[in-house]
Amino acid sequence: MKRSKADAEQTRETILDAAEKLFFSRGVETTSLDRIAAAAGVTRGAIYWHFKDKADLMIALRRRCCLPQEEMMTCAAATGHPDPFGLLETSARDMLCSFEADERLQRMFLILSTQMPGTPEAEAISRANGEMFEILLQLMLIAEANGQLSDRLTPREAAAFLMITMNGLLNEWLRSGRKFSLQAMGRKLLSEQIWLMRRPANDAGDGKAPRDASPESAA
Repeated sequence: MKRSKADAEQTRETILDAAEKLFFSRGVETTSLDRIAAAAGVTRGAIYWHFKDKADLMIALRRRCCLPQEEMMTCAAATGHPDPFGLLETSARDMLCSFEADERLQRMFLILSTQMPGTPEAEAISRANGEMFEILLQLMLIAEANGQLSDRLTPREAAAFLMITMNGLLNEWLRSGRKFSLQAMGRKLLSEQIWLMRRPANDAGDGKAPRDASPESAA
């Protein structure tokens, strides 16, 4: 029984590997399940045993590249955290480091960000992105409740700001042909962003950071 479970899991991983390569080289819309089955060396029925459809396969690929930092943020959003900004800054830096070193993460980002609107695959990824936004929003609500979020931003605006920054960094790094250090520049930009979003410790409530404060001292 254990052997059959192991075999089934290996088959599932083989299908995901084949799908990832084909989606990246040919595009999601032009890649059929039959082509994925042929590349994986399995039957079409084997694919349907593990996945309902191509959209379900896409979600499985997205979950396979989920980083530990995402799980940490999910847990913090559900249970609370004394310093959501500190958690986000540390997690984002680690995620940028992983992304810069891992070609699989880079491929998956390109696959997930180039879906044609209106397709089942795009809608599935949109739902996954929506879940991440909700996690960021919950963290910003916690920061607001802790008195840590600047009055200049609502929790929803802050969550959007964070998501746009991360996606923009990854996208421009890839589009520019990796012309800058993702870790070094990302660390700098995220540190500045978090500083702007934090309510300063000595703030009386106007949401304005003191001019002589630095991102490092406010972090």
